[in-house]
Amino acid sequence: MKSIVFSLALLLSTSLFAQDISYLEYLRTDLQKQKREIIAETMELTIEQSEIFWPIYSEYELKLNEFSGERLKIITDYAENYYNLTNEIAAQLANKKHELEIKRDELIWNYYNKLNDELNPIDAAMFYQVESQLLLLIDVQIAGEIPIIKKPKSK
Repeated sequence: MKSIVFSLALLLSTSLFAQDISYLEYLRTDLQKQKREIIAETMELTIEQSEIFWPIYSEYELKLNEFSGERLKIITDYAENYYNLTNEIAAQLANKKHELEIKRDELIWNYYNKLNDELNPIDAAMFYQVESQLLLLIDVQIAGEIPIIKKPKSK
């Protein structure tokens, strides 16, 4: 598992801020595959559990991908406005990011509950823990590649 996580970190180490959307789409596709491998290796589901888990996880991924598109839009908007950032744009971007984080947290919690109902509390908690850790790793890598806002120079 450590080698997969290391590969994931290396893959994300390329500067995302300056990359075009097609590259980010490719990156997102590759990450989905790696996340599935990590989850499968970590959760050690039986065949019966897998038959229940993976369709639910696939449904979750589809909804999560919608958030990835929204996140990409926020990053693109930030990049486009980086050198001419106004108070209004900064507030809008911060608000959008905050709303997106809340919706993503609600999504993972809803799927934890769904897996808790369909499988058992331990497997649901494992999903919640592993998925949260992977999303955090991805978030940290992406955040590390996005420059901090610069204040305008005083006149």
